[in-house]
Amino acid sequence: MDETQKIKIRPFLQKALDTDPLDRTFLEKLAVGIYGPGIEAREDANKPSAVLDDAYSDFVLELPAEVQADVDRYLNIFRNDPTPVIQFLDEYKKEGYSDYFKDSKNFTDIADKKDLGRFADFNFLGKGSYDALYRKDEAGDKARQKVMESKLTQAVIGPGQGLYTAVRGTAETISALSDLYLDTETLDNVQKALPEMSLDDIYGEDAGGVAKFTSLLTQYGTGFAVAQKIAKKLFGNVAKTKLAQKTAAVAATNKAANYGVNLAKYGGYWVLPAFAADTTVSATGQKSVGEIFGDESGNFLERALANTKLESLEGITNPQEYAAAVLRNKLKFGTEGTAFLGALKLVGPSVKTLSTGSGVILSNVVDPALTGMTKVLASERTGIPQLFRGISKVADKALTKSGIPKSDLWKYSEYGAGVKSSILRAIDQFSQNFKSGGPFNVQTRNELKKLDGLNKSAKKSTDIFLKDLDRQMYKLADAGFNDILFNTNTANSALRYWSDVLEYMRGNLKLNKLPQSLQSSSFAVRKLIDDYTLELSPILKTMNVKDDIIKNMGRYLHQGYEIFKNNRYRAPKEEYNAAIDYFVKLQKSFNKNISPSDAKFEATALVNRILSIGRSEGSTPAQRLKAIANAAQELKIPKTTFNKFFSDEQTLPDAIAKLLGKVEDPKQIIMDTIVEMAHTANSFKAYREIAEFGMDNFIFKNRRAYLDWAKKNGITSPREVVDIKVAKPYNLDLQKIFRTGKEPMVTLPEIAKAMKDNTLIMDQLLKIPFMKSALAIKAGIQMNKTVLSLMTQMRNITTAAMFATANGHVGSGASVADNFRILFDDLVGKTKDPKKLKEILEEALDNGAIDSSTIAQELEQMIPELMGGSKLGGKTVIQGTTSDNILAHLFSNKGALGRVVGKSMEAYQLGDNLWKLFGYNYVKSQMKPALRNLDDVKKYFRQVYKYDFKPVRADGTKKSLDDAIKEISGIEIRDTYPNYSMIPTFVQNVRKFPFAGNFVAFVSEMYRNSFNIVRGGMRKMQSDNPYIRQIGARQLIGWMTTVGIATPVVLDSAQKMTGITEEMYNAYKDRFAPPYEKASDLIPVTQQKEDRSWKASNFSYLVPYADVAGPVKAAIQRFRQGKDTDQDTVDLFAASAKAFVVRSLEPFLAPSIMAETALELTPDSKGIFRNKNGGVIADYKNDPDWFSKIMYHAYRKVTPTTIRSAEEIGQAIGGDLSKSAIKRDLFDTVLKVFTGFSITKQDPYTSMRFKLGTYSGLLSDARGAFQRDINNATKLQRDARLIIRGLDAETIANEYDKLQSNNYRVLSEVYKDVQALRTLNFTEREIKDLLSGRRALSDKDVSMVMSGTYNPENLPNFKKDSALRNTIKNINRELQTNYTVNDFVNRAKLVEIRKKYMTVPLGLSEEDREEFLRSTPERKIEELMPKIDERIKKIEEQTGSVQPVIPAAPFLPDPQIANMFAANINPTTGLTQTESALLSPEEQIIRQRLRT
Repeated sequence: MDETQKIKIRPFLQKALDTDPLDRTFLEKLAVGIYGPGIEAREDANKPSAVLDDAYSDFVLELPAEVQADVDRYLNIFRNDPTPVIQFLDEYKKEGYSDYFKDSKNFTDIADKKDLGRFADFNFLGKGSYDALYRKDEAGDKARQKVMESKLTQAVIGPGQGLYTAVRGTAETISALSDLYLDTETLDNVQKALPEMSLDDIYGEDAGGVAKFTSLLTQYGTGFAVAQKIAKKLFGNVAKTKLAQKTAAVAATNKAANYGVNLAKYGGYWVLPAFAADTTVSATGQKSVGEIFGDESGNFLERALANTKLESLEGITNPQEYAAAVLRNKLKFGTEGTAFLGALKLVGPSVKTLSTGSGVILSNVVDPALTGMTKVLASERTGIPQLFRGISKVADKALTKSGIPKSDLWKYSEYGAGVKSSILRAIDQFSQNFKSGGPFNVQTRNELKKLDGLNKSAKKSTDIFLKDLDRQMYKLADAGFNDILFNTNTANSALRYWSDVLEYMRGNLKLNKLPQSLQSSSFAVRKLIDDYTLELSPILKTMNVKDDIIKNMGRYLHQGYEIFKNNRYRAPKEEYNAAIDYFVKLQKSFNKNISPSDAKFEATALVNRILSIGRSEGSTPAQRLKAIANAAQELKIPKTTFNKFFSDEQTLPDAIAKLLGKVEDPKQIIMDTIVEMAHTANSFKAYREIAEFGMDNFIFKNRRAYLDWAKKNGITSPREVVDIKVAKPYNLDLQKIFRTGKEPMVTLPEIAKAMKDNTLIMDQLLKIPFMKSALAIKAGIQMNKTVLSLMTQMRNITTAAMFATANGHVGSGASVADNFRILFDDLVGKTKDPKKLKEILEEALDNGAIDSSTIAQELEQMIPELMGGSKLGGKTVIQGTTSDNILAHLFSNKGALGRVVGKSMEAYQLGDNLWKLFGYNYVKSQMKPALRNLDDVKKYFRQVYKYDFKPVRADGTKKSLDDAIKEISGIEIRDTYPNYSMIPTFVQNVRKFPFAGNFVAFVSEMYRNSFNIVRGGMRKMQSDNPYIRQIGARQLIGWMTTVGIATPVVLDSAQKMTGITEEMYNAYKDRFAPPYEKASDLIPVTQQKEDRSWKASNFSYLVPYADVAGPVKAAIQRFRQGKDTDQDTVDLFAASAKAFVVRSLEPFLAPSIMAETALELTPDSKGIFRNKNGGVIADYKNDPDWFSKIMYHAYRKVTPTTIRSAEEIGQAIGGDLSKSAIKRDLFDTVLKVFTGFSITKQDPYTSMRFKLGTYSGLLSDARGAFQRDINNATKLQRDARLIIRGLDAETIANEYDKLQSNNYRVLSEVYKDVQALRTLNFTEREIKDLLSGRRALSDKDVSMVMSGTYNPENLPNFKKDSALRNTIKNINRELQTNYTVNDFVNRAKLVEIRKKYMTVPLGLSEEDREEFLRSTPERKIEELMPKIDERIKKIEEQTGSVQPVIPAAPFLPDPQIANMFAANINPTTGLTQTESALLSPEEQIIRQRLRT
């Protein structure tokens, strides 16, 4: 061993090791026995690899590189005795191959024991891991670096380094304070004991992003948790000392620290610990945010961040000054932590402030301008209202003259009653799938939606007080956030108060016996029950319910069962088995002689029957419970079993109650009670209203009444009608409403079905096992991309403002700031006055204006649909209890993750509710001056909604004007703001289809809202009420501005500010933007950089109506892009129309993210995995790392966006490059995550590089097609027949012409890209280097493309074409002929074709190209000369070349020579000096040809 590698050993132990074992003393033997093995192991670990002699070394150098690497590794393994390696090489010499090391028996007897141990480790670890752990050479270093850079290792190293730095920073803080005020010198010792450990030393500045990011999270997370406690102890212990007073005084004078303290005023409780903790754990050697982002000359934010740049510590030798500088830097870290948390706390006040400021601008600037425009448009002096009325009248007259009946009558005719009736019936049936009301008319739809709103209102009102009770109980138990999230014993102990609350609700406990903090909300909930009791009493009397039930109704709480709420419910296995055991025991107690098998058989059959009765429909829950009790008593069991059920208690035996899913949660019991009462009362009123206004419209007393009505309305072949049957979710049977005496009312089958249930086609398909799992995956992925995405949450709040602007809801009339404060406090559990919150939300909920976010509701609705068993062939094949349990923990409050998901959904709903509540109040403010009495309201309903207003409620009470305005406001918001309850049947089916569509409900609503805004605005413009006309004009202007005008204005402003001209913008979009962004609005946000790139924001992501405008923009973009080389004008129109249709249907029919990912993870026939754009993900045949690549791709596609965003921040910190060599900008990444404002790099250079690869492939394909076709024996045989008749062969000439045409098409596209690059300010040199860089084009092709002229494909060398010779040889053999290659090659024709294509301008359509080829030489010169002149001019501008002036000759008798001199043309070359200097040889030839 080298002396430098020897391990340092204490003298006594070294002496013992050097002494002969027989001569060692007792103590020496003891020391060697204890420490000797460890020393030997360390010495062995430090031994270098074994070395071969020269002969073997020379032999190894002749072996393949992989075998050489194996030999190096074996020499490291067998470092003590390389004999096995030598035998391996001997076998290799002899056999040319060796599998010596595959069987350890070959060398077990001859190898060193330590070497054998290493070999066993090698077999277990594999090559890479062994090299990383054992080898000290270059191979080991590379292996260790690879391990260190793996994401898994970084995720381990990062937190460890972060924790170390936190401890180091805390120690520095203590020692620096000591040095500064106690005149010690401990900081230097601390820094020596705990040296800086920078991850930059391990990874460098541009790698290790995951490790660096997790390190920061751990360090400052520790600073907010563990280190926070350390800091509290530290500052708490010194608070009473003089040192603390001095420290506080210095902090108060520090500008950065003072700023942090000011922010703490806004940040509240959490900010001061953040300031103290971040100050404490920050360590020397780290960079502050100001160091990374701060710039004194930058934008406002960058200048602000520059305040926290750190001061240098270099050159400070005085311990006290050094300590003071360290503390000042630490205070800056504390300031940044304070600013961050303070900013989070300031979200609410900031939105309010911004809203107030925006409100001032909108009220005083935008609103007056908009109001002025609406007054002009709505004025009858302009003639615009008269125009709308005229159009409406003409349309009505046209329909009347055509004999087309009212659309409400189309559905009643049977197919086959006539062509017109059948067509109208088909149209109606088809359109029902796309109407929000389905088969119902608008009035019925609105009544049902109002019912939905009233039920949600009852639930929300109850939920407000139940949440407050929860909060107060947690406070009583002092339960924290972690306790609540993870259901700790502390949190569970808090909920014990619910039993007292339930006793109070049942009347068994007085209110004052509850804790003071629970009394207010408990009383409010009790009052809700009492209010609904009073509301239900007259209804129950109307329905002939027994008086004793009415009297006792408010005294008990509803006992709910899951099976009655969800017929897919499956009892957990343990409850199912417990019910069977219960009935087995009952049978044995009654019948001692029954065998165990018979008892279990009977019990199992009964349990299955009970579950079947519970799931059955057509009866109320009470009726089903009674049927269950009766069924159970048919079994031979004690008659007393169900005594309690048939008594006043009405309780089932515990085993049966649990089997049916007995609700145990006190909150759910209270909620179920109120929801049942509200649903019963509201359903009664709604159904009664529908029965009244639907009578003789779509509801009929009986079949005879229907037939009389049909005859009266000219329906010659009426369809059959069915009895109306309504659903019975609760204990009151509302079927009596739809009876006349004992006879049921009738209606069309689809209306009857819609009134009873809303099952869809997909509901049946979801019973198939795989479909339910697939929908679960789809729901999970959609949840990850929306409600679990911080970026999308932020974007949802900001972009939802455009729902208001599209309706013209701008200016005074309502307050966004107040709405946000109310809703945000409710979300975070800070509601100070639950009663006030209830009053504010109840009105909007009652009228169906809020709580219906399309995306949040779409995800919420999917969750119960995933529960329950799966069927195949009508039989349950999967009970689904295990998956239900998992899903319940993932998506409900049963699990921690479920609670996070639930709160995320509430946050997403907030963004929608914020603006809907604003819109609701705004419409009310508009309607109050417009509608002065109920007559105005009636006229408004007839003109705008096309049905009659009902001034009297179902209970006989009259509506006030204020009630009518609230009703109108609710209808307006439901119709013109996105509302999940309004999505049509087709979209509901697509939503449940796992393999297609992403967030289809939202896109569908954007179309519906746009239609309703425009239609409603046009109808209001026809009103004779000037206020209503102004509201309509405001809607039309708002929609046109939001959808069609705002984006172009923003784009134009951005272009002027950044210098990205319209020509540059279009050139980039036409030629270099990715396909999915071509129809988007890419707003420039920076100027063009030296590399010709700039940054832009996709404005389409910020405009919710982008899906409405998208199809039109896609068609315009395709048309403006122009004809492809082989297209004519008709083809261009067809391509534009196709773009429109594809973009329209894409949201509904495109593969879902789940399906798209599954397709991408399926290899093609060549074993290549490709993404949706055709890019290669991995190649399992040629890529050893293919599995990890596709797994990472899947992770990126389906993982929550917030996690991906954190990863992107880590990559930006680490300087990681993307696969396309693009470096993430940290500022842009952070901005995108926390504001939803995404900025991306627009890089034409990189795009062109990718396109060149595509062009290279197309040119190669064209040549391949040429070779295949000229070697096609069938075609050559046809030529042989021509040759026999003395005619020229045609195949090769035709295919050569086709090859030229194909190449021309490809090179024309390249030329169009070149023209676009010139527009984008690329120099000629940059373009040429770019075209040449990928070797996609030959040098000659590059030169010709640069000049805009086609370079024809050279004549093939048929003498070297062995394939053609072989084909002809085969033909000769088969046909007994003697043809040669020359017989099939018409060289004159080929030369003619090549000559024809020479000097053809690139970029011509097929039609224009044919015209050019037939044109005269003079016409060709006219076409080509401008292109050459333009290129020369471009080069001169970029190089600064100036055409030299040649003095006129004294005597020039020849006019041609005179003209040449006049143009400075060299008579020898026929070129100017500039042309000779700047043009390529090919371009010079073209110029000479054109000139002569």
